[in-house]
Formats: sequence, structure tokens, C-alpha cells
Amino acid sequence: MRKPTNLAVMLLLVTIVASACGNQSTTKNGSDQAASPSASPIVSTEASPSVSPEATPEPTPEQSEAPAKRNSTISVYYADKEFSSSVQKQVEVAYGSDQELVQQAVGALQIEQDGEIQSPWKLIEIRKTELNDGAVTIDIHLPDEARLGAPGEALVLETLEKTLFQFDFVKSYDLLVEGEPAESLMGHLELEHPKQRQAAQ
Repeated sequence: MRKPTNLAVMLLLVTIVASACGNQSTTKNGSDQAASPSASPIVSTEASPSVSPEATPEPTPEQSEAPAKRNSTISVYYADKEFSSSVQKQVEVAYGSDQELVQQAVGALQIEQDGEIQSPWKLIEIRKTELNDGAVTIDIHLPDEARLGAPGEALVLETLEKTLFQFDFVKSYDLLVEGEPAESLMGHLELEHPKQRQAAQ
């Protein structure tokens, strides 16, 4: 009768030991998994600062206050085909300031017209045009092919004067050659430095 009892006890002990080993292994594996770092990155749910794709830089005061372009029709003076008198023509220009208006007007003097109207300024190179407190300064380069006789020189100056003095804010202009106040533009007529607006104009 003792043998079965001893066998049962032995089996019970083996079962208990096996269970204990299994629990220890499971606990160890669980500890190892808890202690080891995760292979996948942790994604935080906290809001992080980011740049919104819709965010655009605010315009600077200079940009926001830039004057809008205006369209206007002005008078520009050219020469007839015989180069005997000046001819008025209406030209549309776009400008944002008085400075730009003067530059557009002087630039328009150089535009070649149809056969009945010619530009005495077409071969003259305009280096710089500035407006300062009512005084216009124009610096030019005069190639040899742009030089004309006395009637042509007179038309160059007349067309410039009529074109500039149509603007009330222009009180005078000074025509420079290579940055210098030349005595004469083409050797026939004397230049005034500056040329003042006449009271009647």
C-alpha cells in the first residue's frame, strides 16, 4: 500500500517543481521584455510647434504703402518729316510717382513714329533721368550719328522742353552730356544750366 502512495507523492512533487520552473521562466521573460527598449519609435500625441503651410510673411510697410500704378495720357513732342517743326502726339504711360512719370515721358521721346512723325531723340542715349524738388536732371550720351544741324538741335531741345513743362511740378530741367554741363549740345545753340520754366508756360 505504501508504494502507490510514494509514487503519487513523487508525481505531485514533480508537477509542483515543473510549475514553479514554468512560472519563473515566464516571469523572467516578462521582465526581460519590460526592461528591453522597444524596437518601434514612440509617437507622441502632444502638439509640437510647426509651421502652417498657409502662413505667409506679412508685407513690410514699404511694400504695403507702394503706390499703385496709374495710367495716363500725356503729350510727347516729335518732329515732322522735314524736321522743320515739332508735332504733338498723345501717348499712354503707366507710372507710380512723379519721378516715374518724368522717366516715362523722356523715354517716350526716343520712340520712333510713323513716316509723318520722326523722333529727333531716337539716336541719343539717355543715361539717367532724375526728379528732385521740381528740378529734372537728364544725363545723355551723344553719339556722332545723333548730331544734327542747327534746326535739328533746336528741335531736340524744343521737344524736350515742351514734353517736360506740360507737368506743373516740373520747374526746371538740366541737360548734361556725359555727366557734365556742356556749353552746347551739338555746337549750334547754347545750353542753359538749368533751363527754367517761363512764366507763360
